[in-house]
Amino acid sequence: MGIAPLRCAAALSVSCLLALSTTAGGAGCASTEYVNEGPGQPTPRASGSLPPGAVGVCKQPFTKRPPIVSEELWAHAKPCTPRTPPSYIRLGYAKEGAAGTDPEAEQLVQRVLEALAEGTKPDGGNNQVTGAIRAVRAYAARKDELRARIVRDSASEQTCDVTYLLNTMSAARSKLSGGGACTAEVFDPETRAEACLFDAKRPEGLWLSSGWSCMSFTGALGTEASCHQLCGYDDYCARQVYCAAGDVNLLLCTLGVCLPEPSAGIR
Repeated sequence: MGIAPLRCAAALSVSCLLALSTTAGGAGCASTEYVNEGPGQPTPRASGSLPPGAVGVCKQPFTKRPPIVSEELWAHAKPCTPRTPPSYIRLGYAKEGAAGTDPEAEQLVQRVLEALAEGTKPDGGNNQVTGAIRAVRAYAARKDELRARIVRDSASEQTCDVTYLLNTMSAARSKLSGGGACTAEVFDPETRAEACLFDAKRPEGLWLSSGWSCMSFTGALGTEASCHQLCGYDDYCARQVYCAAGDVNLLLCTLGVCLPEPSAGIR
């Protein structure tokens, strides 16, 4: 007898709940409503910010456009700031100060470009390049932003065969890329697309940079082809990577294209 009232109460409470839910559903859910949440956040590429996996560039304030860098990319690149990620490539040379431009830097860049124009010649070209390297080392030793990129004392080391190294790599790269001239692509924040970092009308810049993606380890570049591939699996060429990688890195930075990490090796 004591259990029956509890059963009635339970049955009553369930009935009440069913009735209430039916009433509420009939009153408040006549149709489904969709709330307009807006377009959401744009993708990194659409917003002009660096997409994942792309290589970013910025231009150093108060510097000149490097002659080997595309004019359009230089115009589109944003100024470097303390908030720019360290993985970005820094562009610019001959930093302007209170006295104006740096005439020594301009003369050195011109000398390097002239040496690189002669550097492809098997007869005497390497002498031109190594002479420019010595001048660049002397200049870099007096510049805080370049000093850390000097990786060895030239007086105690052998002369690198830069001409053979880059000639071999240029030929291999041309085959691997199907004849494409560009040696490095970066993200253009204005066009929001990949663009060639180097000016295709400057063959000396393309020649110098033909092997940089495998010789210089930056975390961003260097994944498309190994040094052995670019050397055509030539052991002599591969040995020159150890010898010349630091100098290629230093030459590029002196010309106004500074890789984020001054480290080099063979992949």
